[in-house]
Amino acid sequence: MISASKRAFRERNIESCRRAQGAGPLVCTMNSDAMRIVKPTAVTPAWINEALERKGIRATVKDLTIETVGTGQLGETRRFHLQYAGARPDDAPATLVGKFPSDDETAANSGKELGFYRAELMFYRELAHRTEINTAEVYVAELNDNNDFVLLLEDLAPAVQGDHMQGCSVEQARLALNEAALLHAPFWNNKELEQQPWLYIPDGAQGFYTTELLESSWQHYRKTYGDKSDPQVITLCDKFVRNHAGWNTPRLVNRCYSHNDFRVDNMLFGGERVAVVDWQTANYLGSGMDVAYFIGSAFDRDTRRAVERDLLLEYHADLLARGVTNYSFDELMNDYRHYTFAVLVVAIAATVIVKQTERGDHLFMKMVTDGAYQALDNDALDVLGN
Repeated sequence: MISASKRAFRERNIESCRRAQGAGPLVCTMNSDAMRIVKPTAVTPAWINEALERKGIRATVKDLTIETVGTGQLGETRRFHLQYAGARPDDAPATLVGKFPSDDETAANSGKELGFYRAELMFYRELAHRTEINTAEVYVAELNDNNDFVLLLEDLAPAVQGDHMQGCSVEQARLALNEAALLHAPFWNNKELEQQPWLYIPDGAQGFYTTELLESSWQHYRKTYGDKSDPQVITLCDKFVRNHAGWNTPRLVNRCYSHNDFRVDNMLFGGERVAVVDWQTANYLGSGMDVAYFIGSAFDRDTRRAVERDLLLEYHADLLARGVTNYSFDELMNDYRHYTFAVLVVAIAATVIVKQTERGDHLFMKMVTDGAYQALDNDALDVLGN
């Protein structure tokens, strides 16, 4: 149970971030021909059958069972095991995965008011088919004026969700960064995309999180986790929070569409390619965000220091091979150093705007620690003021 004081604290932070994105909540007008938006417990064979019919699949689901999957703290994810009347046609899925708003009121409000739910829906509706990145096929993607939503997606099992607490191998990291290049290159400085009314283009270097939100969240983080943290980490974070407003000025020279939570927890491993999921924080901002965010948390500190430059060289070569021009490796390194701090913002703010769990507490501390060490090891403090 969340205390009344902590709930009020979270709601004030959410409101400050919403105001920074513009007047009024982010909404997507309901299509009169849309699928009904339902909760996980209200998914029925009839509802699945309608989704299949809209995809041109001639099959009849007679029953289903539901399994909880994933570790998300802003939404609920379920796997639906489908039983068909008669033999299952070759084009009919044996299972599907559904995503829904969180069953935690505060986390659900965060997802709605900060535009997280809308961001994921619009990626699947508008952009997934325009990139070669490995993502799930969409069966249903609906959002209403209250920002309630439902996503019904291809089940990518037997691929297995990564574990941020364990990280990944260097070879898995190479596969993940190849997917990042497949996402970034098609939307590099894309003027046509920039004109789309649904696209969230942050006013600063990073979306969603204001200086006000970070400052108040840091007070909570320091009080709650400060005595468990490396003093070097706390010192660096103190300096970053003081200088966040300057750090968060827009980066306009090279921009691309980015995932913005590009880490092992949001990837499925097991095949020839990594599959990327959870697009709730995706938006259009300065280049370098996803690679910094990913590399900083994928390995232990010693391994990261040994492999990060080679991984960045490969990623840069992939961008150039896919048509990105006038972007030097030195520019990438400058972007990388800048965005080593982005994970600090996400993790510190998350401690007050998502559902609290024991794993979440350990996760956020790890994210902050890894990000701080990454910034220190790459002399990223040079991008800050005093």
